Amino acid sequence: MFRNYFLLFLILVMSGCFGTRELSSENLSAVYRNSEQVFHPEFNIYHQRDSNSRVSILVQPSEFLFVRQPDDQFKASVKIVMRLMESYESTVQLDTLTLLYSFDMMEKGSSKVLTFDMPVHRKGLLLLNVLILDLNKNYQEDFFVNFENEDTLNRQFFQITDLKHQPFFKNSITNNDTFLLHYRDSTVRTLWCKYYHRDFMLAPTPFSFDVREEFNYHADSVFRVDVSEPGGLHFSKEGFYHFQVDTTSKSGITLFQFENGFPNITSPHQMLESMRYLTYKKEFEEIAAKPNIKSAVDAFWLGRGGNAERTRLLIKKYYTRVQEANKYFTSYTEGWRTDRGMLYIIFGSPNTIYRGAISESWIYGTPNSNLSLSFFFVRVNNPFTDNDFSLSRSPIYESSWYRAVEVWRQGRAYNNMN
Repeated sequence: MFRNYFLLFLILVMSGCFGTRELSSENLSAVYRNSEQVFHPEFNIYHQRDSNSRVSILVQPSEFLFVRQPDDQFKASVKIVMRLMESYESTVQLDTLTLLYSFDMMEKGSSKVLTFDMPVHRKGLLLLNVLILDLNKNYQEDFFVNFENEDTLNRQFFQITDLKHQPFFKNSITNNDTFLLHYRDSTVRTLWCKYYHRDFMLAPTPFSFDVREEFNYHADSVFRVDVSEPGGLHFSKEGFYHFQVDTTSKSGITLFQFENGFPNITSPHQMLESMRYLTYKKEFEEIAAKPNIKSAVDAFWLGRGGNAERTRLLIKKYYTRVQEANKYFTSYTEGWRTDRGMLYIIFGSPNTIYRGAISESWIYGTPNSNLSLSFFFVRVNNPFTDNDFSLSRSPIYESSWYRAVEVWRQGRAYNNMN
């Protein structure tokens, strides 16, 4: 066993232009349907050298099927296929890597980090398509990871690990985390850190006038951090921390520290804030002014649900969407505050999603139907995150928005199947 898993097989295939499917024409709605996914991996990419990138995948062996072997031992067998693509819109496959892993029963109860090096022969804003196949179950799922190796100052040329040198798989930290920060040039021993604390507005309604305020890049504080210190780094204040080699560029890696419990909703204050999409302005202000926020929030939901059981189910559905929005759409602000998070909470998961290199299209209903509702998002060039998308707003959404909100206010989850 190597690093707690047994590597059975490794095949490396370098290819110039292998034909493959064009991902932009496929419905990728499963990427935002957590409950329908069997596998829930997390990914970390670190460009160690110009021709080599280290890919780490966090998997849960319990999600795979264990089958009795001839020696009476139970094992799970998994194949992982990595395809480096030019983009969602391209059929060009640049490099591939295929691996086979076997897990025994001793590994079933804990997560496993699979780490391997992938030779890379192209620079740019690329796409890593990861296929995970459970060989015993004969079931597979696709995952997609941005792969950006053009600018050596950007986030994927840094790696954040814990004190045991296991990579972080999220870009958020808590005030209990101590971490190590590595830059691919090992001679760089100190980095600049810009600290920002901002109160961001929640996403405007989809039919409102679209005004995106320019971000104020003047940091609240700027200081140097020693990344060679073996004791690691620790930050206690909420906000975000942008680490840079060169401050004349905006590129770097950013860690976000949100309220305790993130991405879950754990306090009455968070419950109140995230139900703003359902409330009138005066109504929200009156609830916020109550001396006991928890009781006021409970009273709002009971007024919608009508009885305890229905209210409980309504609350569970709403805040599950809020938490999933935090998981999927968090950028420089919590996912529930973003354009995609707002629509996900109110309308649910789309029936169809088409992805491009810098865009996403969401469709509720049947594509090309006059009865369907479609939204279009464009990726924003943001030095702090690659997960910032802006909605193309339009007055045509007003009636659909108010109809969905009214369904919630009448005590029913809109689009309850998603």
